[in-house]
Amino acid sequence: MRIRAAILVVMVLSPALALASSTGLNNIPTADTPGHREIVFQGFINLADNKPDDQFAGFKTGLRFSEHRFEWGLDTRLGDHDPRAAVFQVKYAVQPWETLPLVAVGATNLAVTPGDRDRVGQPFKFVVITEDFGWLRGHAGYGLQQNNNAAFFGLDKTVPLFDRDLMLRTDVIQIEDERQWLGSGGFIYFLDGNVAVESWVSQPFDHGKASFTLKLNLIFKY
Repeated sequence: MRIRAAILVVMVLSPALALASSTGLNNIPTADTPGHREIVFQGFINLADNKPDDQFAGFKTGLRFSEHRFEWGLDTRLGDHDPRAAVFQVKYAVQPWETLPLVAVGATNLAVTPGDRDRVGQPFKFVVITEDFGWLRGHAGYGLQQNNNAAFFGLDKTVPLFDRDLMLRTDVIQIEDERQWLGSGGFIYFLDGNVAVESWVSQPFDHGKASFTLKLNLIFKY
């Protein structure tokens, strides 16, 4: 199997959930995982009006055994502004029958010590299903986090562009403990087998400002 590689550079204004390392669409996790023995390195920068930029680094990796798929990773905030300890994420996905959706359970924002959890927040535990309808894919799930439970939904569609794959993506997720929704729309474009560029815009439905996210991806196979 061919070796692929990935480094991820992100410009993001994310409202609530620590989903950066978990494979997903724009602001939601999906039942997708990295390929077998793939590792994705990640770098992030968050941009917001009237707030210092946030910088992050991390990675995720995947393993597959028959229909069983596993993912785990970590990320951490960098720089002098509000530094934080590393937080882990894990995911298990399975599709026992081809006629059923891919189902995953997982958790993000897993800090190791009570002091770290006080600084970065409690874990976000979720269940999500992903269904390929042929003409597009759909995703639906629910997450549990102290004072921040959230339902979420998403759609993606892959089309060819200049002989490369372009995936168009949109999702919605509840924020502020189910008091309002955050919507987003964007894409991921695979420049070649090793490099992909992602971008999306997010907007809270009721109040709050829009945000812009940009990512650059490379992936290693080991």
